[in-house]
Amino acid sequence: MMARSEKQKPGFLLVCVIFLALFCVALFLNGCASTGSAVLEKGPFSGMVNAPEVDVTTKIPGRVVKLLVREGDSVAQGQLVAEIDSTDLKAKEKAALAAVEAAGAAMQKARASMEAAEAAAAKARAALNAVSESADAALARAQAGLAKAREDASLAGQTYKRIEVLYQNGAATAQQLDEAKNKLAAANAALEAARADLAAAEAQKDQVNVYRAELAAAMAARAAAEADLNSARAAYQRAKAELQEVRANLLETQLRAPMAGTVTSRNVEQGEMVSTGMPLLTITARDRNWVDVKVPETMLGKISLNKEVTVTSSAFPGKRFKGKVTAINKKADFATYRATNERGDKDIMAFNVKVSLNNPSLWPGMMVEVNFE
Repeated sequence: MMARSEKQKPGFLLVCVIFLALFCVALFLNGCASTGSAVLEKGPFSGMVNAPEVDVTTKIPGRVVKLLVREGDSVAQGQLVAEIDSTDLKAKEKAALAAVEAAGAAMQKARASMEAAEAAAAKARAALNAVSESADAALARAQAGLAKAREDASLAGQTYKRIEVLYQNGAATAQQLDEAKNKLAAANAALEAARADLAAAEAQKDQVNVYRAELAAAMAARAAAEADLNSARAAYQRAKAELQEVRANLLETQLRAPMAGTVTSRNVEQGEMVSTGMPLLTITARDRNWVDVKVPETMLGKISLNKEVTVTSSAFPGKRFKGKVTAINKKADFATYRATNERGDKDIMAFNVKVSLNNPSLWPGMMVEVNFE
């Protein structure tokens, strides 16, 4: 029995050792979790430096004839940094300018025709107005005169016949018969004159119709001239638009820096062919840099907009930089600390905080640490 008990003793000791080790590990992990939670609340918090960055691209494909900057050069906004060959576009500009001049001349000619047509129409209208009123009045007078002359001639004829009968019966003298005859002759002459006046008035009325036809022709000519002018004006506007497009493309051959900064990448060399949208250069505004850090929600109560913070970098040992909180994201990114059932606590979410540095000494891509204390 004694020998059997001695054999079981090492196994028992091994179980005890394992149990003790697991207990110690649990205590260690719990302490680490508590320490980690404390570290999360204090920081510092790491993040990568960022800065505004833009590519200088070309709208016009062609050969790079000038490349005026190198990597590391500082550029001002609007500074000329490269130029694309503009030989073809200058030829197009010359042709477009000639088209504009030709269209302008055609438009001037059409305008002159339009003005002439308007003058002819105005003249025809004035002639028609002047003759139309007088012709109508003359025709009315001639018609009235003819009606009266017919009445007078009829009355004179009846009077002559009555006196002639009386003269044959001895009731009228020869003198009375001659007077009646003369009056009849005068009435008939007046009737013929009235008929002539009516014919003349009707002829004048026919001239009015001629003037009306001339006015209609003049108005038709004016309408045609107006259509030609509108067409010429539209052609002129199209030619101007084409010229403006060519000149705008010529401006695009001169590539300028869209913002002030430093050339951080040069992707082509002078003499290379480039296509539309191809980035030739990259410009970075290092003096407007910032860093984004993920901060646990437990720290948000200690952070506010415009709060000044301290920033350090392993590239500058012992040196401290200043920063300012410029944005705090209102939406959580992820959990920086996961709860466990054993502890009965809860997750701690992280929120992005943007810290503006505005310091060209901290380059984009550097890792820095932000202390909010």
